[in-house]
Amino acid sequence: MMWPEGWMITLKQPELSLQKSPFTLRLTYGRLLRSVGPASAAFSSGLRSDTPSTAFFCGYQAAIRFVDPLLEAEQWGALCVSEKGLKSLSSMTTRLDHERGWLSGVKSHALMIGQGMDWLYILAKRDDDIVALKVAANSDGIRIIPNQKPQPFVPDAQHSAIALEAVDVKAAVIFTDAHANINRPFRYWEDVCVGLAFAGWIVRQLIMQESDVSLDFSDAIQKIQSEFSNNTQGYSIDTLQLVDDLYREMMIAGDQIVGDSAVSWKRDRLLLALGEKARQMLREKMAD
Repeated sequence: MMWPEGWMITLKQPELSLQKSPFTLRLTYGRLLRSVGPASAAFSSGLRSDTPSTAFFCGYQAAIRFVDPLLEAEQWGALCVSEKGLKSLSSMTTRLDHERGWLSGVKSHALMIGQGMDWLYILAKRDDDIVALKVAANSDGIRIIPNQKPQPFVPDAQHSAIALEAVDVKAAVIFTDAHANINRPFRYWEDVCVGLAFAGWIVRQLIMQESDVSLDFSDAIQKIQSEFSNNTQGYSIDTLQLVDDLYREMMIAGDQIVGDSAVSWKRDRLLLALGEKARQMLREKMAD
């Protein structure tokens, strides 16, 4: 099979590594974001990633560009929504005291906090609204809570809980109606961008070991790239199907990987399954 010329050119470029050379990754990925769109950057960086952790991180950073299109290309951001036991945003305990300009609460997942992360986009309650605040990751009052057990997948892209202790956010950028504008569509942005980055990493492994990349897998990659270039607003019935097609073909293709990369794949593919339930619930809701 003849692969797209652009794929082969990208595969010849230097490898990217979150663990071994994060500074080089920051600069190289920044240049990539400045030259192509986020989804294309996600797939291209996946083609150059040494591990699924690096691919995940690059895909995630592509998704963050839809949260904040003004984020500098060389800077890294993380969305902080989850809280322990949180089932509905209405019961969120992280709160913005807008009179004092303080942010307080606990978030259960903050990506790469204390490991080069620049900005946190923290969802919080402000009266009856859910807002997102852009807060410097090294702000006074942000305390990292040590992990009690090892992260089960993408170990190079660590998530940690954080305590927000009267963080001064008087100068923070505030995004209003954050559930509708950020939290809800982020599932789509992340599923597509992380999926494309993982797909790129799988293609890299298969070509390096001289295995075939199926036409169905190649088609699934190119179809979601095309659709996403026309629709970044959120999931539809059509895009749900395209994402499911891509993830199914990734699972099939990934099972061909051998050696140490196969061990990484079998561990880290669990990450891709995390969104299945949410997509199924969304599909059922759209069908009503």
